Amino acid sequence: MIMSQAQHIGRGHRLMCQNNQDYAVTGQPAAHTGFGIVLDGCGSKYGHGPQATASANEVGARLLGQFMSGWLQTSSLEQAADELIANLYRAALNFLAQLATAMPLASAEARAQFVAAHLLCTVVGFVARPQDAVFFWSGDGYLCLNDDVITLASDNRPDYLAYTLLDGQPRPFSALYVRQRAGLTRIAVASDGWQPELLRQLRQPLSSLSLQRWVNQQAQPRGQFEDDGAIAICWLKEEQP
Repeated sequence: MIMSQAQHIGRGHRLMCQNNQDYAVTGQPAAHTGFGIVLDGCGSKYGHGPQATASANEVGARLLGQFMSGWLQTSSLEQAADELIANLYRAALNFLAQLATAMPLASAEARAQFVAAHLLCTVVGFVARPQDAVFFWSGDGYLCLNDDVITLASDNRPDYLAYTLLDGQPRPFSALYVRQRAGLTRIAVASDGWQPELLRQLRQPLSSLSLQRWVNQQAQPRGQFEDDGAIAICWLKEEQP
């Protein structure tokens, strides 16, 4: 099992001198067990007219990604897959709520502005275990199983996890269960800045450094990575040529 991750700032954000709003993280907490998560911060402005402010939701993407990585590294991953994802969802939502509560905000309106400008991000991830695997997500992006790529479309309106802090409506992670890992050579998740044909090219294992170099090369032609992109990938075994 080889775990790797990479991220790239899109051409549009480079031209506008904006931060990379995508984040990727992977981990291998036990033998034959690994996880990968990509997060994409909302790039919309907060408010309208002269009061509009540029969002900084890359903050929420990075903080939530680091929290979820730590949770998966230190939690038992041997529980039933549906319980694992439900527990991860509750822990992630509680973490975001604690962040908002800890901020010294003067009003409910200020709290809503903080959440909307800093904590809105998509989450797309996987956990691979010795016998099975499970994908989970909140928002858009891609799931990859060998050469099969599943597009998670949202019509440019992702259902961000942190929306629950604004309206109180639960938004559990969606999930896809792979009951048998046999036959899988690689699984991956990617943010919506990626393209399916690029994901299908990643057949042979690469270290994170080599994967990052490859991504940097792919971003050179116009039309690729106009938006930020992040990927977390696990090669379960090497494919035969």
